[in-house]
Amino acid sequence: MKQQGQLSQTDMSNILQSQRERLDLINLQVVDLLSERMKVCMGIADLKAIHGIAMMQPGRISYVLDMIKIQSEAVGLRPAYTESIFKLIIEETCIQEDLLINQYLGPGQSS
Repeated sequence: MKQQGQLSQTDMSNILQSQRERLDLINLQVVDLLSERMKVCMGIADLKAIHGIAMMQPGRISYVLDMIKIQSEAVGLRPAYTESIFKLIIEETCIQEDLLINQYLGPGQSS
């Protein structure tokens, strides 16, 4: 007879399976949302390039990070955790925006 807390690998897998499946779905949704976010950002980059608007908008970045902090607190997440994630998201977005804007400007020019 097994003592409490001593489960076989199969038992552990069975216990965790439904939660892991749910987590996998959430992970895929996060990737889909990141893709959707990037598409919107590329649309913004198109507008910036067409209208000669600077790629970097520090006020907007501050606004987004502040908004994320407030929402994180509201839903019980540690703001430093979500801020670190969004800094990575914003960094990648800036890289992609810069590449797109430089396509409009041509070789040797920068935004």
